[in-house]
Amino acid sequence: MQLREHNGKMYIGDLCFENIADEYGTPFYLYDLNTLKRNIYRVKKAFGDSIELFYAVKANSNLEILKAIRNDVDGLDISSAGEMEQSLLAGYQAAQLSFAGPGKTRFELEEAIKHNIGIISVESFRELRELIDIAKAQRRKANIALRINPRLLIKEFPIKMGGRPTQFGIDEEDIDKAVEYVEQNQGAFNLLGIHVYAGTQCMNEQALVLNLTNTLHLAANLQKTHGLQSKWINLGGGFGVSYYDENKEVDLDLIAPSLKKAVHGYQTLTRRQPRIILELGRYLIAEAGIYVTRVISQKVSRGEGFFLLDGGMNHHLAASGNLGSGLRRNYLIKNLSQPSAKKQICSLVGPLCTPLDLMAKSVSIQSPKIGDIIGIMNSGSYGFTASPLLFLGHDTPLELFLSKNQISIIRRRKVIRDFN
Repeated sequence: MQLREHNGKMYIGDLCFENIADEYGTPFYLYDLNTLKRNIYRVKKAFGDSIELFYAVKANSNLEILKAIRNDVDGLDISSAGEMEQSLLAGYQAAQLSFAGPGKTRFELEEAIKHNIGIISVESFRELRELIDIAKAQRRKANIALRINPRLLIKEFPIKMGGRPTQFGIDEEDIDKAVEYVEQNQGAFNLLGIHVYAGTQCMNEQALVLNLTNTLHLAANLQKTHGLQSKWINLGGGFGVSYYDENKEVDLDLIAPSLKKAVHGYQTLTRRQPRIILELGRYLIAEAGIYVTRVISQKVSRGEGFFLLDGGMNHHLAASGNLGSGLRRNYLIKNLSQPSAKKQICSLVGPLCTPLDLMAKSVSIQSPKIGDIIGIMNSGSYGFTASPLLFLGHDTPLELFLSKNQISIIRRRKVIRDFN
């Protein structure tokens, strides 16, 4: 998200954040469509025809965001019946949906087959057994890929979802049995290929290339050993975003040539040209969002300065460091009211009755005053929907969308009684 300073205030495009806050109130999330589309374009330009790009709905499932990128992405990665319903409501075709997740219920599997979802990533033998019963009852086949938990452990993934004991996917050493089981029950399945998602939030380009190429190796090996001619290979994603350093980012130009070479090698070796899927969520939308909250109070406690905000971890759990962060670090934070003020070291805390509600610890920020608005950058992913919105009964934040220099409300505030 590109911000600019003008006349001592912070702007996005031609819009002043203080004016936005005065009109709509705080706290709120603001998502910039231009940044989101730019990120999608960068990925598609870098990888070209070698991949199809799927947006991971889990990163941000707001209906208007899904609608806005419908013509820019090739499909969606979903992880629940709720995300399935949201995606269909946004106008996506069922064939454009890829359904993953280790805890799919029987109802969710029934819904997936009923809607003829493009592909179901099967993560356990339990899912295979249930799908046989469901396919028989509905008299139609399930379109599936086998999600593999690879042997290869990539240490550069801060959040590891493969390469060790995990709830995600079928262990690589058991995949032969899974393929044989599917072959024995061909009346229930269209086995289209494989899916590997070994981890996320990786900032190391060499590690990302290793992960992507290892998946192609697994697909080639399954064709050699079982004759599985994959029509679909989901490489996962896991491209990281730096929440703490605005000058650090994953370099697509270091990844794309190696991936293109690996895809070409796979096609030459197997004489197949499957759909190669790259699924990205955080990488596309994190930078497109900002969380804006207002300073409502200040105090000094034993020499340490605290500024209290009208929003906290109830709205933005990830920024507080309580969403899977092994080592707490401050997000990029700006004083949007006084961007040129002298900086000071202080702590920013939310309004909740818990010491966990710490939005920034000993951060260097343009000296805040009561009434100033504070922006937490790179907040487009895992913000609103990944937070304990009902905790202590505060109103939920507003969600705003910026498109063509116009702001629209895409999710209104709710009070606790709205959930009764």
